[in-house]
Amino acid sequence: MQLRSDRDYILTEESKILIQNHNGKLTDIEEIKKQNPRFLYAVGDYTCQLLDREKIEPQIMVFDLTTKRGETAYPDRPGSITVENPQSVISGKLIELIRESIREGRKVKVKVIGEEDLAVLPIIFYAPVNSLVVYGIPNLGTGSIRINVEVKELANSIFEKMEVK
Repeated sequence: MQLRSDRDYILTEESKILIQNHNGKLTDIEEIKKQNPRFLYAVGDYTCQLLDREKIEPQIMVFDLTTKRGETAYPDRPGSITVENPQSVISGKLIELIRESIREGRKVKVKVIGEEDLAVLPIIFYAPVNSLVVYGIPNLGTGSIRINVEVKELANSIFEKMEVK
């Protein structure tokens, strides 16, 4: 499957269930520190804030400047690229930005207007095998997914179950 950056991918009940059943594992900062930042990707304000505190600069950081409770917990970063991405959607613009950033090997900070949670999926789709994606899990902490062939196939399956508009 090839992702289209001229379309938006909308969460369906089927794709939502697949995500919920394969939510990665809880991780700690020590495991994250072992990862080469070139192959580290972060999604979520809390996670980005945690990495900032530890002076870890991942390849891609995606945040929306709010937490689950609607609080502003993570300050905007100078040089951030702003992308609109509604809740329960992966916008074509977000897909294109992630794809090009990974392809070019450049570090980016992505400020999402809307919701950033689903950015994990295009990162998995485009990032190299053995990369690590870290993200916030509400009420639990920081989760992680080590990218391998099976994880990439799962991401592909999730995209196939999404509505494309």
